Amino acid sequence: MKMARIEKRFVNRPQHAERIISRAEKLLHFADIREGQRFLEVGCGNGAVSRYVAKKYPLDVTGVDVDPDQIRLAQASLDDDDNVGTHFLTVDATRLPFRDRDFNIVLSFGVMHHIANWLDAFEEIRRVLKHGGYFIYYDLIFTGLAAKFGRSFRHSYGITTMQDLNSFVKENNLVTLFTSIKKSPLWYDYEAVYQSR
Repeated sequence: MKMARIEKRFVNRPQHAERIISRAEKLLHFADIREGQRFLEVGCGNGAVSRYVAKKYPLDVTGVDVDPDQIRLAQASLDDDDNVGTHFLTVDATRLPFRDRDFNIVLSFGVMHHIANWLDAFEEIRRVLKHGGYFIYYDLIFTGLAAKFGRSFRHSYGITTMQDLNSFVKENNLVTLFTSIKKSPLWYDYEAVYQSR
């Protein structure tokens, strides 16, 4: 699902990019990054994180987003100093056009709560992640009560609980390297780094 205009205004601000890049940098320290590895950002928006990763690390970087306007912003922001291996594509996260086990690192920040069928997107991320690869994740995780209430309405948002996420991790043989949870009454800010087996 594409973001509303007001949300785009927020996420496209430089201050937001700085916060997200800082979060990405902290979590990337859990990955064994090597030259030539392939990096995928699912829900790249205006491409700030992907551009940062491409400039700092010797990786082949791809950013995808369902919103063509955000991808146009990402493409327009590339300059001569950017890594020549940086690509931005308009893609639905539930149907990634990549081969199985194609990426060493997949990052997704603040995207899954925008996808009603978020589990399909998770399955696609798992499919394109190499054995031993890293899935770096941040999003809202809903409390049981908020999820129950939210699921009672017809909506286009993804309602994920810790139980849902833990089941996915276990069923897909992912190893948890790091997690952090900030609690609020209705949801948690949740970040994690997983490694595929």
